Amino acid sequence: MQPYRSPVLLSRLAIAGLGIVGVCRILFLIAGVGLVIDPKRSFNLGDGDELSIWLLFSGLVSLVLLPAFIFSVVTFLMWLYRIFVNLPAVGSDQMEFTPGWAVGWWFIPFANLVKPFQAVRTAWSENEPDVETDSGFLSSVQSSAPTFVGIWWAFWIIGNIVSNLSSRLELAAKPGEEAILGYAGIIESLIWIVATVLAVKVVLAITDRQETRFARRGAVTIDIPPPPPDFSAPTQQQFGNY
Repeated sequence: MQPYRSPVLLSRLAIAGLGIVGVCRILFLIAGVGLVIDPKRSFNLGDGDELSIWLLFSGLVSLVLLPAFIFSVVTFLMWLYRIFVNLPAVGSDQMEFTPGWAVGWWFIPFANLVKPFQAVRTAWSENEPDVETDSGFLSSVQSSAPTFVGIWWAFWIIGNIVSNLSSRLELAAKPGEEAILGYAGIIESLIWIVATVLAVKVVLAITDRQETRFARRGAVTIDIPPPPPDFSAPTQQQFGNY
């Protein structure tokens, strides 16, 4: 069994990445509102060509969002891997997900619609701080994940679908349809803001549960009963001492 390694640092890195992503999504929301309120505001490119200032603003934000999103995904998966590596050290004997597959399922088409959520739900359940830490029957008791974990996953799935539709709409948009792009951007941004906030909550909650469970296991002392009395016959050497 590998020694326990705190997931706190990885959780902070993941939250930092998610925070940058969240700020970018808020900026996209502002750009969407701008497209709806003032769609004609544009930037002169010369030779009579103009570009919506809000679309230009969105493009600049995208330059920050892409690396921030990659960073947040990598650190989130590193954090999740660490959580599963630590499970034996906190008394879990679950066999459904190995640390590798807890991460690997995110990259399997169709299965990644369900399996990653199940992995996160398992991470929540197997780090129950109040479960007995001995090897008795109570150690197998699991608590179901709270509602916000399911809502987070729902918004993650919906956000990906809406993003794909929004990208296609942007490619097919014609001049004068900036307001439509604005409404699409507002909806997409709101969904991703909710998903990002809930993702931060998931990381914080599971990290705290594992840290608390490990600390409580370390505080548990097991009373070892005294050895049974020895009724074996005394040896000749023992008789010789009298």
